[in-house]
Amino acid sequence: MPPTPDADTNDNGSDQPGTRPDTADSGNDALKKPDTGEAEGHPGRNATEADQAATDAGESNGEAEGKNKGEAFPPRGVLTLRALRWGGVLAMFASTAAIYLLWPEGARLAWDPRTPVGSVGTTFYLIVLAVVAIFGWLLSPRQSRHPGRWLGISAALTLIGGLMATAITASKWWYDYRVTGFFQPTLSIIPCVPASIAIALLANSSLHYIQNYVPRHPSIKCDLTYWGRLHQPATSSQASEEKKNRKTAPLSISTKQRGTYLCIVILPTLLFAGFVAVPTLHRPESHTTANLGSIETPSMPTSLNSDAAWSAEFVNIMDIVGGAGGPIVLSADGITSLNPSDGTTRWSYRHPGAHYLADDIRDKKGRLVVSPDRKYVAARMETSAILDYPDDGILSRTLVLDALTGDIILEATNSGGTLQMTDSTLLDGNTAYSLHSKSKLWTLSSHDGDDSKRAPTYWGPAGHHTFILSVSYDEYSGDHYVPHATLTVARDTDPSVTSEVTEVVVDPVYSRHYIPIIGGWIARYNTESMNSNGGASAEAISLDSAAHKSEPHTAIPLGVTSGLNSYASIASGCIVTYPPSDATSSDDFEVSINKEGAARVSSIFDPSTQAVSDPAHHSGIAGARIGFTSKVHEGTHMAAITIQPGDGSPETTIPLAPNTTYLPPSSYVDGLKYNPHEMFTEEHPPSDRIVVNTPGATVVALNVTDRTDDASYLDPKPTQGSTFRVFGVTGK
Repeated sequence: MPPTPDADTNDNGSDQPGTRPDTADSGNDALKKPDTGEAEGHPGRNATEADQAATDAGESNGEAEGKNKGEAFPPRGVLTLRALRWGGVLAMFASTAAIYLLWPEGARLAWDPRTPVGSVGTTFYLIVLAVVAIFGWLLSPRQSRHPGRWLGISAALTLIGGLMATAITASKWWYDYRVTGFFQPTLSIIPCVPASIAIALLANSSLHYIQNYVPRHPSIKCDLTYWGRLHQPATSSQASEEKKNRKTAPLSISTKQRGTYLCIVILPTLLFAGFVAVPTLHRPESHTTANLGSIETPSMPTSLNSDAAWSAEFVNIMDIVGGAGGPIVLSADGITSLNPSDGTTRWSYRHPGAHYLADDIRDKKGRLVVSPDRKYVAARMETSAILDYPDDGILSRTLVLDALTGDIILEATNSGGTLQMTDSTLLDGNTAYSLHSKSKLWTLSSHDGDDSKRAPTYWGPAGHHTFILSVSYDEYSGDHYVPHATLTVARDTDPSVTSEVTEVVVDPVYSRHYIPIIGGWIARYNTESMNSNGGASAEAISLDSAAHKSEPHTAIPLGVTSGLNSYASIASGCIVTYPPSDATSSDDFEVSINKEGAARVSSIFDPSTQAVSDPAHHSGIAGARIGFTSKVHEGTHMAAITIQPGDGSPETTIPLAPNTTYLPPSSYVDGLKYNPHEMFTEEHPPSDRIVVNTPGATVVALNVTDRTDDASYLDPKPTQGSTFRVFGVTGK
């Protein structure tokens, strides 16, 4: 029978015109469509060639294919949707694989309990959204009388579940960036998983919708939602033939179209990869360096001029240390090295939003670590606020800079733990790195050291070539409170050979008995010389010589002491000891030295000169009295920061002009705790924490926007907007 271009033949042999372009007649007829000018033939008139030609034209020209005149098969957009469905599946598996491969070892997803939605809440929301999306998929229309309505419901549920799950996970990633200043790749990949699933489900629902308008014989595989290769539709004559002849040929497409659909398949994966890669590759840090030839290496001041040589302002100062070239300031702006002679910036490192860490991660104050020879300075930054580790570990990055030039020496990623430096090696957690070759040297294992199962906890400068692997504390039995420590140490080149350093002098007030190592030196008790008045004789010795018998042994007597004044030691760069005490506990000891007129400094050992002195014969800040006094300048009453050397040298006065501080001058000069007195521990009122001795200058820092009577050197809870004024006092 000749072809009939304007009518289709149904299974009963009758011809019916189409009633609407998007609906199909009963049986196995093709969809109705306005005539394109080309007719389709029956199987007896080269049906295979006609089908192939129509398929090559594809979705672009809409030409008829099949056995009867009607709409092209597959309908326009079907192949694109099928490719997009596979693209969503591919992106889901690619994202999951990337998360598995890039996940930091030992890290767990905590969803950051610090946010309003804690870990349980976030997980619960994601589970609910997953159920909603799955329910939408189950409602995908199949031969429904109202396919458009069911498509809308299915798409809405899928979008609600997929987009909200994507938004929640993406918001966690964004929160993580705002807190830490770092884009964490693994967290940025997580939102790609629900987004990929949503793409696949939406494409699948659309295919089910279109399938409602495509007639098919139950014995012929031409289902548009079929995941395998699509088959050509059956003709009425095929449906009436023997079962063995009902099988149709797979749909074939041209090579050009195949390439197009392949691009669509990989498009979601490429888009998500770009979403992850672009912010990760973008480093918002800025970095300036200095020319080594123009930098001098000044010595530590042993005396003070009568006034400040310069001043500078910073936001939220967290720490100040002395590098080889002068003071180095850690603030909200980043790390800044100052010229000790005029206060100008030598080099700087800026990472907006970075959260700098201290040895106690619950302590909000960041800390810098300098090498014993002051040539290197290290800082640790939190890189994820959501990824967590057992035992309070957090994912972080350690940065080591040249203290003179500001050049980046080394970058390392870790999960927390110790941060120590010798003159040539960095111990970052359990892993040691060479500062010269910038390579990994070794990693502590379960067989290294006597206390091997615990990671080292000491944070700060170590010996010139000795690391501290563990610290244990004890107290002398008897009538006196004299705490001491035992250090397990090892060479920075070989952690397998360890030794113990016993009877190490510690701070009796500081809650964790802090052990400052000053220029590679420590103080050690002579237990055989316990004093009847409380305390024991102590000596200064380098950590290297105390740990290794092969090192030159030089011990310098410090006299009788009851402990180490840790803050005075760190601030002055000398080993400073307390006088003997009859206290029987830490609380009793703190009460005794808080009494008016009580001495807080006994011996002062300067590692640079290896000389020992007492406050009455020391012109530096170690034995000085520091506080606030009232001054009248040109008829104006004002407060002043005053440093009174113990040897009677002329005092240093730094006036605080009116309207330069939030608090009035009377807030600084009224009250006994602000009167000049010897430096005390960090747990004492913070007015005693304003002085740090660095090469070339003594630095005095004050929070001039403090709204309390505790004007502090370090803001315990840094808030944006706290301004610190830094004064530089050069030596005579």
